[in-house]
Amino acid sequence: MGATRAFVETGGGTQAGDPAKAAAAVLAALNAEETPLRLALGDDSIDTILMHLEMVRGDLAAWEKVGRDTKLDG
Repeated sequence: MGATRAFVETGGGTQAGDPAKAAAAVLAALNAEETPLRLALGDDSIDTILMHLEMVRGDLAAWEKVGRDTKLDG
């Protein structure tokens, strides 16, 4: 716990994201005409989500015929 406490106490300004910019992005999303269901902030979250979407798209494409063939005949 000591290492975590030391990081929190001394880590200000070393994080990749800017808290003020994050807060502004949240406010912009909340004030938007169409508020997003999800708001990814930061390169790491956006990159991770895009990678996940590519994997899901690949799985769907690979198994699309099998999935579509489960409908009732006739």
